[in-house]
Amino acid sequence: MIDNHLDKGKIARSFLRGKETYDQHAKVQRKVGRRLIDMLGDYPAMHFDRVLEIGCCTGAMTEMFLTNHTAGRLYLNDLVPEFYETVRERFAGQASTAIEPLFGDIEQLDLPSDLDLVLSSSTFQWLADLPGFFVKIANALKPDGYLAFTLFGPGTLSEFRQLTGVGLTYAALGDFLDLLEKSFVLEFVETEKHRLFFTSPREVLRHLQATGVGGAGQFRWTSKKLRAFEEEYIGRFGTAAGIPVTYVTSYVIASRR
Repeated sequence: MIDNHLDKGKIARSFLRGKETYDQHAKVQRKVGRRLIDMLGDYPAMHFDRVLEIGCCTGAMTEMFLTNHTAGRLYLNDLVPEFYETVRERFAGQASTAIEPLFGDIEQLDLPSDLDLVLSSSTFQWLADLPGFFVKIANALKPDGYLAFTLFGPGTLSEFRQLTGVGLTYAALGDFLDLLEKSFVLEFVETEKHRLFFTSPREVLRHLQATGVGGAGQFRWTSKKLRAFEEEYIGRFGTAAGIPVTYVTSYVIASRR
């Protein structure tokens, strides 16, 4: 069962704080986005006349998409309105695709109709009403439209969560798929694990704060708690390769029923 009680305001503020550092530090998100874009070429029935990207953030995956595909019209969405200026500047020089801003909470916005593709990476775990959301997406797609997305799942940032008790509760992939199959036909599903390594637990904290995803800012740090965090992180999770941070990502491509 998926039951997300999320403070969208806190989520937006967390990502906004990482606005200037996100591209540099979001290595896993970039790798995952690249693979998702590469997968689109495996589906010759997929069209790109009208595309919606949900959770575009700074536009890193958008740039990958536009490098590989030409869309007639690309709607860009993110929860953080301030990212619009970032993506506007990023794509100011391109003219082959009409880019339309659609910023705000995607669960509350009216979606464009007759979409060929809805694309999203590392975003759906932040949504509150997934049953309603998947129906909403299906209704916005053309009959032969596709939904292609990645999401983080259980095991993501597990080290930080075990030590602090702070972080998102990631729903099991099976729960997502059960909801999805009511409106979509599953075409591809795969899960993989990524591990980043850092020189110290403080570098881990800087990474989490720079990408906006870790909840590090929600934990009430004191000097004593920080020292204990560092010692326990090294003692429990430290390896010869460094201090690990784990991400578990699932890739899903589905066609509308």
